Amino acid sequence: MEKLKFIAPSWEGIFSLSLKLAESIASKEGGTKFDLIVGVSRGGLVVTRLMSDFLSVENVQIVRSEYYTDVGKTMQKPRITQKIQIPISGKNVLLVDDVADTGASLIEIKKYLAAKRPSRLIVSTLFIKPWAKVMPDYFAAKTSAWIVFPWERYEALKSLTAKGGSKLLAESKISPRVITRLQDYAKKHS
Repeated sequence: MEKLKFIAPSWEGIFSLSLKLAESIASKEGGTKFDLIVGVSRGGLVVTRLMSDFLSVENVQIVRSEYYTDVGKTMQKPRITQKIQIPISGKNVLLVDDVADTGASLIEIKKYLAAKRPSRLIVSTLFIKPWAKVMPDYFAAKTSAWIVFPWERYEALKSLTAKGGSKLLAESKISPRVITRLQDYAKKHS
């Protein structure tokens, strides 16, 4: 595995970044009212919920794209495996995800949604990587590090343990207390 840098934002950090993102969208979009938010499963689900609250948009749809197979590993091309369930023609749509890493998934989802002819399609992410192939209309932070989100720490722990044990876990920026609790959980439930 190539050398990765890690960041592990806290739940409070995610909340703050989500609020920053919502404030940016609200101030720059003026009076635009979104008819619905489309969240990207699985990573974007928490952020989607927060955007729904902050922007007062109760109509939420989920699209799922599969691309990553492991920490830092992808398939050749993303696949949309869950489609939205309502028509969006003529609607103002906000697409929400946690990160634009390569941007490949967002490109596929954006094409999929654009084909459904929304009046407006705005793309937002909490984070963007410098090498992303797509620039979201809105994002809260830039990083070149691998992000270990609070909702995926168990998944990251299993992967990093299999790859490099304690050294990679220490570099992951997940607190040692959380690592110990996750390891205890894994022993009991494996």
